[in-house]
Amino acid sequence: MAARIHLVRHGVSAHVHDGSWVNAERARRFVELYDAAGIRDEPPLPEALDAAARADTLVASTLPRAIESVRRLAPDRDADLTPLLREIDFESPEWLRLRLPVGVWDVMGHAIYTYHIMRRRPTPALERAREATDWLLARVKKDATLLAVTHGGFRRFLLATLVDRGWTPEFTRKTYHNWSVWSFRGP
Repeated sequence: MAARIHLVRHGVSAHVHDGSWVNAERARRFVELYDAAGIRDEPPLPEALDAAARADTLVASTLPRAIESVRRLAPDRDADLTPLLREIDFESPEWLRLRLPVGVWDVMGHAIYTYHIMRRRPTPALERAREATDWLLARVKKDATLLAVTHGGFRRFLLATLVDRGWTPEFTRKTYHNWSVWSFRGP
């Protein structure tokens, strides 16, 4: 049996945006508040609970929403924490001086990072994903399973670096919702 890695997106953030349109500066402030918040009191998806129950090793990002999520998934177990698994940094075009909904800022960031991932363009996020992949691979033993609670944007970079290292995705459709699980089988 090959080693497996499950990448789980954290639970729904407890930070609630008021819906106002914001400029890049206020979008950055939104991200800061989002990063400081924990998660809502909502149960994890059954697939995430099942993956956690079967995992030999648990790890998570050091952001509060990831720490609270791994505790919700496995309340009686310890997890190794690392800043390597934290979310990607907010990035916006410097020339853009518009006020937009937070969701539009998120879509623009998604597009920018999709381009970086597809081209394997050297960026701090891609370099950190490579380091995080090294860190994960050092912790997953042969014939064992590791579950990592991370973030929606950064998980996309981890997907790319795991595939580059010969890991096979065990899902046909990427879902991005909170508590979703992306599973990989080792080479």
